[in-house]
Amino acid sequence: MTNSEVLLIGYLNADPEIQNDGLEAFPEIPDERPGRFITVERTGGQTSRLMDHPTWAVQVWAEDRNAASDLAVTVWRRLMSGFSLLPEVADVDVTTTYNWPDESGQARYQMVVTAVLMV
Repeated sequence: MTNSEVLLIGYLNADPEIQNDGLEAFPEIPDERPGRFITVERTGGQTSRLMDHPTWAVQVWAEDRNAASDLAVTVWRRLMSGFSLLPEVADVDVTTTYNWPDESGQARYQMVVTAVLMV
């Protein structure tokens, strides 16, 4: 079975539009925080013999709230337009997006993303 976090992080890091916005995706907050970045964390989902239904928290971090919001829209658009084109991905949906400021003061928006993956 494919590690769904690795799959999603790899997709985001290979996307030219996301790269053009100065974003890189990580499985956790890097020790040296960039001004802009994405974190991906699997938060749940059911797995069967044939399919995986992951739920991820995808967080977009930026220098201010407006930038984080704009970048979250870019990530949402790229997920909806291209992630399901991967051979392992049958479907993807972003169920919610919201402002979620970090304790550090860095601006952050979070999306809850679900998918259907073939295992």
